[in-house]
Amino acid sequence: MKVFLSLLLVISLLGQGVAFSQGEDENCPDCPPKIDEPIKLGDIFVTAFHGGAVTITPTRTIIDIEKFNKSGSVDRVEDILMHLAGIDVMRGSTGADPQQMVMMRGFDDSRFTIAIDGRTITAPTAGADTYVDWSSLTTGDIEKIEIIRGAASALYENSQGGVINIITKKGGKRDTLTPKIILKSNYSSYDTYTGRISMDGGMGRLGYFLNYGYKDSDGYLRNNSYRGNDYSSRLTWDLPTEGNLTLSAKGSDLNMGYPVVNDPSRLDYDSDYPRVYEDADMIRKYRNISYPGGDSYKKKRTSHLDLFFQQPINKTTLTVQLFQTRGDEDSYSYELQADGTLKQKYSGGEAREEKHWGGKIRYQLNLWENNALIIGYDQRRMEVKSMEDTWRMHAGYFEDTWGVTPKISIISGLRYIHARELTYAYADPGTSTKYRHKIKTKLFLPKSTISYKFNPGTQVFVSVNRDYRIPGC
Repeated sequence: MKVFLSLLLVISLLGQGVAFSQGEDENCPDCPPKIDEPIKLGDIFVTAFHGGAVTITPTRTIIDIEKFNKSGSVDRVEDILMHLAGIDVMRGSTGADPQQMVMMRGFDDSRFTIAIDGRTITAPTAGADTYVDWSSLTTGDIEKIEIIRGAASALYENSQGGVINIITKKGGKRDTLTPKIILKSNYSSYDTYTGRISMDGGMGRLGYFLNYGYKDSDGYLRNNSYRGNDYSSRLTWDLPTEGNLTLSAKGSDLNMGYPVVNDPSRLDYDSDYPRVYEDADMIRKYRNISYPGGDSYKKKRTSHLDLFFQQPINKTTLTVQLFQTRGDEDSYSYELQADGTLKQKYSGGEAREEKHWGGKIRYQLNLWENNALIIGYDQRRMEVKSMEDTWRMHAGYFEDTWGVTPKISIISGLRYIHARELTYAYADPGTSTKYRHKIKTKLFLPKSTISYKFNPGTQVFVSVNRDYRIPGC
């Protein structure tokens, strides 16, 4: 079924392009309609995938979460991404483990961008290449997911694999103060409990959305338990000028046990769980092997704060966004030493306490038929507590989408970045004194895509782009 749906999505993607009005031949009503005149660029709605949950435009694939949910219960973003062609979700083990590896066009999440409401949450750190907590990206507060494959968009860098932009729920106005409340709960194997409550409403110019969810599971493997919570809240104020101002907070925390060796030849074997030997891949991933007898788990906390302003101005729209992300992680394992004894090991502290913040200004112009132009400026900073002011970036860009003819569409853009990195302390060749080196990077990143529509069912495109991979450890 997954293969069939993936093929269907690919065929639908290849078959879509710029939308044009069509006329019917009076002498042949059953013949394909003729193309008369162009109309404005619009979304192309695909109903063959999950009951109309997917919209495909010439540049993006957009997934409507509510319509997707109607075809089956989904809790996290990965539950949806696994159905899309070009995206692979590799699960480490059966059960509670929420830390899946997501690959996009063959790249892991250090080489594609994850964004919330258009702002990047992927960031370099002194402790890891990225700090994306996939377990916190639950569908309870998500309205849509926007997929851009490859580095074709000038709005982002570090997108060799593409962009996954998560569009959140903002809440709706009501005639009364009575809110809309949704409660969900579920119990499944391995003593897994999940629950979620969401509430939205508003009165007058004020709208709000509140969300809380939890998951508690013993897990399939020994010591692979999971305890996690996520929350989000948003307040939206409609301005007299037809614009709006939104304040958003989103966060999560989890405590996840690492699977441990469960070997029948050992005295500490527990027959209530599957056998796991020292050479098992599921306990070797990204860390040393853990053994029973001591603490082997990970604690992770993430929070996002956003202030979002949007103002229509005639046929244009001005958007200003300020944001901050914080995260920290502590990891414990109980490992076997060369002399046969067990020793507690720890990773975390200040080297894993990350802060990532910045701002965006974006101006979109729809001044001509079949054309949309976006001009913007981004500024971002990142640091960890043990090594402050690690990385800064300024970027300016434009992106133009143009339906040239009924058959040809062109997307062109240019992004300029100025990045400054303070490295780990290291010594120059031939010297012994260590210090942090300052590296400056200035790059122009041109973007271009041209597509040609042979007929309503066949389209070919060529995309040539340059991209910048954010440095990490």
